[in-house]
Amino acid sequence: MTSCLNKSANHSTKTEIVEIENNDFENTKHDINIDQIIFGVYCGECANHCATMYRYFNGGNQNSFSVDFTDSYFKKSEITFDSYFNDKFHFDIGNEIISNIPDKLLNNDKTTEQYGCPDCTDECGIYFEIKKGNKKQKFYIDYQTSELSGDIKVFAEFLKNKITQLEKKNGY
Repeated sequence: MTSCLNKSANHSTKTEIVEIENNDFENTKHDINIDQIIFGVYCGECANHCATMYRYFNGGNQNSFSVDFTDSYFKKSEITFDSYFNDKFHFDIGNEIISNIPDKLLNNDKTTEQYGCPDCTDECGIYFEIKKGNKKQKFYIDYQTSELSGDIKVFAEFLKNKITQLEKKNGY
């Protein structure tokens, strides 16, 4: 389970967009249509740092990867991103996630969908948002993947792994 730890200061807080070459990343079947993803873990019954959210903007030659450490997920209608990690490691994670989004989410017509019972038993939840053009889709997924099945279970476990990689790399 993701713990609610205080963040470390191993990140930049200045806004920057880094230009990358077209051939730096492998194109996938999904990345052409997805402008942005937001993902992370939230824990409603927690003290201190309870919701770390990541945003990957997939802008062709101008990608950006940002993080919210402020728990704005709980406080505002829009998540506030003020920490930026614009490097190959973070872009690779964003591209891997986009490449592995299951069709069940990509082809979902609903703007909001819940899988399992996220954060129902103080066990946290996974938040995942897809933005394509003007369309936003928000998914709330049970952190306890044993409660899930099929592609959603596989994707939730994949996301948890990617979030753990980000936490280890960034020291929080």
